[in-house]
Amino acid sequence: MDDAELAEGLGLRKEEAFIEAISRFSRLLWVVASRYLTRTDGFSDSDIEECIADVFLDLWQSIERYDPRKGSLKSYLYVLTSRKAISRYRKVAQAKIISFEDIPHEEEPFYEDSIDVADYRALYSAIEQLPEPTREILIRRYFFEEKPALIAEKMLLPKKEIENRLYRAKKSLFHTLSQTEIEALQ
Repeated sequence: MDDAELAEGLGLRKEEAFIEAISRFSRLLWVVASRYLTRTDGFSDSDIEECIADVFLDLWQSIERYDPRKGSLKSYLYVLTSRKAISRYRKVAQAKIISFEDIPHEEEPFYEDSIDVADYRALYSAIEQLPEPTREILIRRYFFEEKPALIAEKMLLPKKEIENRLYRAKKSLFHTLSQTEIEALQ
């Protein structure tokens, strides 16, 4: 059964066409979904299965969205799975955003020789004022020591944007901390 016959069978709501689509594309969709829904980010096999089930449900309910002139059914399902997986990742990531509270707060900083407690608190206060996702990017980079490429991958943002946000966040922190210091001297 080729793509056109399969799409036609799905359009006519033939169960055998649906079973054929599942058998033909399940492995591919698993690979695609697992690229985004990784164990290191807290996703399990059941999350991947749920994503794939959503893709097949969409295929069954909305086969008319597939246009064979634009590409193969395989390509269509690949893109659909990528979008579903990214959407699921973002949804879960929104709930799991690394926040300021995730940073270990100590009364005495571990680098107390190089910075006093007041400066340490001023730094944390300045970080709290940064907007999201810049704050999360800064925390991931400098407190959890993640590389920009990994941050970009996890947050589904271009690496260049991560680097730009880090640069602007450092400038903003420098400005905020400088102002705090000037105010303290007056």
